[in-house]
Amino acid sequence: MSTSASPLADRIRALAEEAVADTDLFVVGVEVRGFEGSRVVEVLVDSPGVADAKALTAVSRSLGFVLETEDVVKGRYRLDVSTPGADQPLVDARQYAKHVGRPLAVTFERAQDEVVTVQGELVAADSETLTLDGETAPIPLDAVRDARVVLPW
Repeated sequence: MSTSASPLADRIRALAEEAVADTDLFVVGVEVRGFEGSRVVEVLVDSPGVADAKALTAVSRSLGFVLETEDVVKGRYRLDVSTPGADQPLVDARQYAKHVGRPLAVTFERAQDEVVTVQGELVAADSETLTLDGETAPIPLDAVRDARVVLPW
């Protein structure tokens, strides 16, 4: 999922950020698909722990109310607020902490023009780096191009 690819998605993301402001949830992606009158607005949120259905429902209602009140999305649309699926990439530094102890596949720029993919257990993560078992040095988050939890199937 793109993190925002249009002025409409950017506006919805800003409103979604406001909707989660008083929670432990954070927005990791917004995508608007379709055409005026039949759009799908998908908002992905995550949390340091478990994002329960009650929290997701509250965000969906709050965001939906603002979208309707301000007539942000013209015509009919469907709003989906959910957490990222297991196959979604990790796109926000705050997502890594809850995956410590799990295997990750990380594609990153190791040196200028050298892009590598490594796999290993996530040993530690902070706002600037992540450390994988088997890697000799922490990986700067700004060098990461793609990071995903390695699924057991």
